[in-house]
Amino acid sequence: MGVSPTPSLLCASLAFYYCVSLLLASVEIVRAQNGTTPASEVSALNSVFSQWGISAKLNQWNKSGEPCSGAAIDSTSIENTNGNYNPGIKCECNGTVCHITHLKVYALDVAGGIPDELWSLTSLSNLNLDQNYLTGPLSSSIANLTQMQWLSLGFNALSGEVTKELGKLTNLLSLSISSNNFSGPLPSELGYLTKLEQLYFDSSGVSGAIPSTFAALRNLHIVWASDNELTGSIPEFIGNWSKLRVLRLQGNSFEGQIPVSFSNLTSLTDLILRNNNVSGSFPSNIGDYESLSQLDLSFNNLTGQIPNSLFNLSSLSYL
Repeated sequence: MGVSPTPSLLCASLAFYYCVSLLLASVEIVRAQNGTTPASEVSALNSVFSQWGISAKLNQWNKSGEPCSGAAIDSTSIENTNGNYNPGIKCECNGTVCHITHLKVYALDVAGGIPDELWSLTSLSNLNLDQNYLTGPLSSSIANLTQMQWLSLGFNALSGEVTKELGKLTNLLSLSISSNNFSGPLPSELGYLTKLEQLYFDSSGVSGAIPSTFAALRNLHIVWASDNELTGSIPEFIGNWSKLRVLRLQGNSFEGQIPVSFSNLTSLTDLILRNNNVSGSFPSNIGDYESLSQLDLSFNNLTGQIPNSLFNLSSLSYL
């Protein structure tokens, strides 16, 4: 069996530039492997796991008990890294210090409130608590998680109003609060989340009009807002969400006409407005949506003819 050469041996046969690069890479690997997690983060993680009655698999990190080791610091994406580790974490190391950046507690039948200690893990950028039995309000302390990019709290039983403090998570790319027991309006502060690309709040329990501040959410690609008690007119500013591909507003109480500005949404693949009180003429330009694959405007009060151009859309699979 051959023996892999060390970086120093390779230097003898490599050009100086590549030799230095290899040595530096080796040093960074050693540092990552020797990095330690701050005691406060370890304590917070242990407390959360204890209160929820869950524990990590024995082989998720090294036998030393250091959580930011082993699978938690490999280079694989969070989806694959934690695919076999649930609950699972992922860390990022800088020199000799490692921070917990990802936490996954998915569909583990965890019940009760979200422990306050969770909000002290301020390096988290990805938090997935989907499909559990979490209850109670969403703490305003969630504002501590300013590095958060991917936040999934769907399919639980969280209640109370959606906290306005979510608006302080200005690095968010994806927010899911679907299928919960929230009440009251959407906080206008969510309009501060201008980096947001995905927004899921279907069946969340919210009510009232979509806040005018949402006009700033021009990076949205996907919006699921079905089966709530949303009222008023469908906002004209949605037509300025030029990157929008999927818009699901069915099962609400919207009134008025489909905004004229929707003619700008030519990248739409899904437009679902079923089960509202939308009135007015059938959109004459709907045949211009060349990427449209799903269209459902049923159970409204639309009038007029369906344009023949609609039936020329090669991508349309559901009407």
